[in-house]
Amino acid sequence: MPQRKFHHLIAPAIAIAMGMVFAIDLQTPLGLAVPFLYLLLALFAIAAGAPNYVLISIGVLGPALAGIKLLIHPTDGVAWYGQANRLAVSILIWVALGLESIRRTLEADRLKNSQELERQVQERTLALRVANEKLEIEIAERKEAESTIIDYTQRLEALSKQLVALQDAERKALATELHDRIGQNLSALNMSLNLNLALLSEQSASAPLAVIQARIKDALSLVEQTTEMVRGVMEELHPALLEQYGLITALRWHGEEFSGRTGISFLLNANENFPRLPGKVETSLFRIAQEALINVAKHANATEVEITLKQAADCIELRIGDNGNGIAPEQLRQPAAGSGWGLAIMAERARTVGATMRMEPSAERGTTVVVSIAHYTPEST
Repeated sequence: MPQRKFHHLIAPAIAIAMGMVFAIDLQTPLGLAVPFLYLLLALFAIAAGAPNYVLISIGVLGPALAGIKLLIHPTDGVAWYGQANRLAVSILIWVALGLESIRRTLEADRLKNSQELERQVQERTLALRVANEKLEIEIAERKEAESTIIDYTQRLEALSKQLVALQDAERKALATELHDRIGQNLSALNMSLNLNLALLSEQSASAPLAVIQARIKDALSLVEQTTEMVRGVMEELHPALLEQYGLITALRWHGEEFSGRTGISFLLNANENFPRLPGKVETSLFRIAQEALINVAKHANATEVEITLKQAADCIELRIGDNGNGIAPEQLRQPAAGSGWGLAIMAERARTVGATMRMEPSAERGTTVVVSIAHYTPEST
């Protein structure tokens, strides 16, 4: 039976028992120890955990009923013994109830302190749990930051080495280009001018004016060719068209030059009204396209290459696709330092202007380089 229902039954049971004890007390001589039954009822109520009002009722009614016996039958039996007996029982009842009251008070205080301590423990445990979760998050963020720093450090170290190698390669290529395309012309021009100078000095009949004029014309032709070669080298190093006319014109010019040198068919898809971009953005996109075309010529074994430049919503996208051999899958996933300095520099150029670069397989064969600048609105011209 549940404790609450048992408590409800204690009070009626005690009341009935006290009535029975009173009835027995009325039928017995005054000197018998019947009043001790009230004490036993008090002890039973204490042991059963009866409510305080039940204990108080026993403490009041027990001595009162025992006293009523004296009023009804004052001389029935040994009077003095019965009176002392009832007085002792009353005192014992109140002592027992007083001790139980003290015990319950102490128990209530102990329970209250225990609950308070448990509450404090729960609060402290919760605070420690929250602090531990924050610490775990901070540790995870710190580890992620350290991993990112290590990754970028490795990238920077690799890129530094590659940039040094690239500078040496560019200097060597520039020196070779100047020697092959300009040095020979300058040497021939020097020989032609020296020969003409010798002819003028001799002024012999074997060197008529027409011959001298022809040689001077040849020298002038060499000068013009050399000038064009120098202009071509300058345009490749830093195209003036990019600054003057924008990215579309520079890409078209470079693509046509590329097609003329390599024989690879070139196609540019772009809106002629495409807005001008900041100089740094245009230069980075041009250099990426330039490097991509170099890779196509060196490695792709392609016959066609197509450059697409478009603006959609707040995104600018540059695509350079070919129909060549394609590249390894791991380079398609992550063109990073160590996977080829050309791809690494292209990716780094994209990051400097807030863009992302990825590699995609073309529809049938070949590879497409995609450079995207998200959340970007071109400046109006």
